[in-house]
Amino acid sequence: MTDYDEHIDDEMNVMNEGGSSTKKGPKQIIQLKDPVSSLALRKSICTTGDTSIAACLQLMKEERIGCLLITEDDKLVGIFTERDIIRRIVGKNLSHADIDVQDYMTNDPDTLTSDAPLAFALNYMIVGGYRHVPIVDEDNKPEYCLSIKDIVKHIGNHYFSEIANLPPTPKNPGWATVDGG
Repeated sequence: MTDYDEHIDDEMNVMNEGGSSTKKGPKQIIQLKDPVSSLALRKSICTTGDTSIAACLQLMKEERIGCLLITEDDKLVGIFTERDIIRRIVGKNLSHADIDVQDYMTNDPDTLTSDAPLAFALNYMIVGGYRHVPIVDEDNKPEYCLSIKDIVKHIGNHYFSEIANLPPTPKNPGWATVDGG
């Protein structure tokens, strides 16, 4: 066994000394069949297709969000994401105040309803390559915009004590680097 292996074993022992800090009963465990509505999602931020790109960028910045849902007569017609900005706008020397979001959004995006199971939503996002999926009601009116970040945050919050079980400082201070690794 090398010194490195011994250090790893020592670190693992320190991490495992306390074991699981919480015991969850069957009703407290996150189930993959739980609906998307079980997540703490914030209401979707919507705008119309004739909104300028400059106004959309400002709104996304103010709201600290990665996408806007584009509506017409309260029905979802498109989604405008960070990916649309990078792929369709950046580097084209366009005046953001003079162009409308409807010309650069993703039209008719794939959606889910709030009763979709978490496992389905996660698989749907991974297979489709989506980071954001609009959650709509039966009339195609946007309710929320589900993000991969929302799912990870939900799982992280639910299992925080199991995830955050590392000691505040490594047992071997020589391992610490500027990058934290």
